[in-house]
Amino acid sequence: MTTAQSIITTFDYVWDRLSSRLADLSDDEYFWEPVAGCWSLRQGDDGRWRLDGGGGGGPAPQPVPVTTIAWRIGHLGGLALGGFANRRFGDGDLTVETLNFPGTSAFVDTFLAEHYEAWREGLEELNESGWNAPLGPSWGRFAEANTVDLALHVLDEMVHHGAEVGVLRDLWGAGMR
Repeated sequence: MTTAQSIITTFDYVWDRLSSRLADLSDDEYFWEPVAGCWSLRQGDDGRWRLDGGGGGGPAPQPVPVTTIAWRIGHLGGLALGGFANRRFGDGDLTVETLNFPGTSAFVDTFLAEHYEAWREGLEELNESGWNAPLGPSWGRFAEANTVDLALHVLDEMVHHGAEVGVLRDLWGAGMR
């Protein structure tokens, strides 16, 4: 098995684990704020759903706010999976302003699957030089990083946000609402 195949296989394993943890997610749980001051996904006066704090990518406030499942799904699906897939393999036009975040739990599966599939397809289409070539100047301070480095970062996002979603679901299920 090649390094690329190992990375994609690991992504699929983590994806399956996350997907299974989202079964029967309700809107109440999706938007549950377990502590005061949570960041979430909120609908603006214009009807668009937006992530508090812009969704990440910049310096986080200290202390870092607790985030809802809705925020984590928006950040992970839209910005990490979808955003990096579009930037690395697409035209780069997907931004926090153009994303259609899922305003109800009913759209979470579709939202995540769309962005995961774009990410996974991009990885599968790479040849060895595509995995190892520097990302380039448009990636700023990460210009010398390659797609292996980027994939490991996205995998870390999936693992840690997926685990956080799992913990919130466990707390909800235990009646800590």
